[in-house]
Amino acid sequence: WGPRTLDLDLLLYGEEIIRSPQLTVPHPGLPDRDFVLRPLHELDAGLMVPGLGCVAELLAARPRYRLVESQVQQPL
Repeated sequence: WGPRTLDLDLLLYGEEIIRSPQLTVPHPGLPDRDFVLRPLHELDAGLMVPGLGCVAELLAARPRYRLVESQVQQPL
């Protein structure tokens, strides 16, 4: 968890499930991250994540957040 030249998150590796001290695939945070699930859904909604289900189902199970923009009032 220290400084590094490259930070690469390996999300999937085909249908492989890998559990080792150095590597976990599918990425353990994948089902909890909209910023990962949404692009995967756009590419292939039926994509199966080994051991977790299809991307569309994972995304549908996520809570929906609504972005609320603050209103900035301009001086008169």
